[in-house]
Amino acid sequence: MNFRAAIRGADIDLIFLVAPTSTDERIKLVTEASRGFVYAVSRTGVTGVRQSLSEAASRLVERVRRFTDLPVAVGFGISTPEHVAEVWQHADAAVVGSRIVAEIENNAGDPSLVEKVGELARWLVSSRSAL
Repeated sequence: MNFRAAIRGADIDLIFLVAPTSTDERIKLVTEASRGFVYAVSRTGVTGVRQSLSEAASRLVERVRRFTDLPVAVGFGISTPEHVAEVWQHADAAVVGSRIVAEIENNAGDPSLVEKVGELARWLVSSRSAL
């Protein structure tokens, strides 16, 4: 059995990524194979905390929506409430990875680690009320 069939057989969504450099043909293939949501990489390069987001992210979300009705999540470099608010203007979800990993690393061994990560998550979505 191939990997995709095994994942689907276990009722797990296999999440594929598209990038600003993805061709429309590639985006179409990814959206046809996707279940759950499509992960749109906000920019080229590597993940990590950034000061601003790329205009390429909103253009990519528009391109993805031409091929699917699945939710689109944007990630890579999302690290502030302003970033989350910006992503929510054109996408269905913001993916925060490196910022949360950094919080875990900075508080390793702290018994209140879970609470601190929760505080970070609440802070990141605090801009929602301003939308």
